Amino acid sequence: MRPLRRLTSLLTGLMIFAAPAVAADDVLQGLFGRQQKPLIDPAGYFAVVLPPGFDCQASPRKVRCTGNRGVQAIVTIDVIDVPASATVELFLLNQMDAFKKKEHFKLLSQRKQTLDGQKALLAAYTFDHFGSVQLPGFAQGLYMVKSTKAYVIHYEGRADQVAVHKNDLDELYASFRSARLDGGGNPIVEDLKPKEVKSKGTLPDVDAALKTGF
Repeated sequence: MRPLRRLTSLLTGLMIFAAPAVAADDVLQGLFGRQQKPLIDPAGYFAVVLPPGFDCQASPRKVRCTGNRGVQAIVTIDVIDVPASATVELFLLNQMDAFKKKEHFKLLSQRKQTLDGQKALLAAYTFDHFGSVQLPGFAQGLYMVKSTKAYVIHYEGRADQVAVHKNDLDELYASFRSARLDGGGNPIVEDLKPKEVKSKGTLPDVDAALKTGF
């Protein structure tokens, strides 16, 4: 079976498994509201449970979310093509260049972390929020490189309101699962099919959520 046809067939099967209705309006409706919102990337690269504090919209390899707790905040998830020689360290440096252009940019921290069991880097920055020195902005990015794809989970909001979404971000990071990639950089979509869940901890289990959340 040709790769594109195979991918389409697998994605169709996963969507049927995950949801009784797959109309666009039904999918988008499921990404709004103060509850956990399970999502399989339409392109097949990742599965995640979007947290209660954000309303989201998804397209292939992209998720865009805005805070719904009464404070300004955004969360984005992106899958970006990178050279086979790319490392997470070099990718982070390139991503940081865009933030260095902001007024009063400052790197607050950078540390090693894991995302779906893979090596990742977590970096935090401050800068002037909409040009205001009195209202500093805050951004936090979690970066991972896997073969020829980079995964970015980016949070941005006002520095004085970060605590409002701390649990949301913890849940988001804990639930994220990426598919393996074949030799051509295409996702092996079977990886995202929910497995049998033996136990569930205090943070959301993506398998449990994908089985019951739609």
